[in-house]
Amino acid sequence: MSPKLIEPGSGANRTREIPLVGEQFLIGRGADCDLRVHEEDISRHHCLIHLRGPEVTLSDLGSSNGTSVNGQRVLSQVKLKSGDEIMLGAKSRYIVDLGDVPGGVWQSDVDSLAITRKLDKRQK
Repeated sequence: MSPKLIEPGSGANRTREIPLVGEQFLIGRGADCDLRVHEEDISRHHCLIHLRGPEVTLSDLGSSNGTSVNGQRVLSQVKLKSGDEIMLGAKSRYIVDLGDVPGGVWQSDVDSLAITRKLDKRQK
């Protein structure tokens, strides 16, 4: 298992893969974050991803503008699975890839809405 976040890009911006390393992966604007997001609506310590064996969870750290997974605001802790969409604030979007889906969860030559719909159908 090689978990990662995928930051979809469009146009001249390429899709970026961000490996999730360690047992805790801190996301925010702060200099001590594992993933620094340079958006004004992101808190200094916005959210934390916990990696414990096969279980991966996300906790919002009291951010002002919130964290959502698949359109649902995270109020405490939520378990993540491959294909989940994480939104931080209004602009920062990431797709979860835990390395357990053959061929991966993201294909940059197809638009993101089509990928999301395909994943939604597969998970039902």
